[in-house]
Amino acid sequence: MDEQTVRETHEIALKAIRHGRLLAQEWREVGLVPQGTIKPFVLELLHSLGERHGLEEMDEERIDLIGDQIRRFTNGYREGLGDRALESDVETEHIFDVKAIDLINLAWRWRQFRNAKRSLDDKIAAIREADHLLSQV
Repeated sequence: MDEQTVRETHEIALKAIRHGRLLAQEWREVGLVPQGTIKPFVLELLHSLGERHGLEEMDEERIDLIGDQIRRFTNGYREGLGDRALESDVETEHIFDVKAIDLINLAWRWRQFRNAKRSLDDKIAAIREADHLLSQV
């Protein structure tokens, strides 16, 4: 693998690790408690992210599971807010509820992590596909 590809892959991985760590940290600061029988599983995922590992096991389903917990909690706090915050940016300029702002920011961080992880997965898939195609020549 050439030096530029390695450097790019490291940068993308760093971004995913950083956003995962910050997601776990902000989750704790907000005080969100996972609900239901998946609570231990979600807490373990967040612990792994906080410790800067576990990206290989972090597939779309697990990322969506974390996002769903944020959505449910935030919707329970303020109806519809979780749905909006997970879909797009929510302007907080006219929101004076600190907890609501923290939850909006947590949803933003989740979106950043999801996007970074998708970029990393895409980069790795591209490397594998390119290697496969080049081996056919």
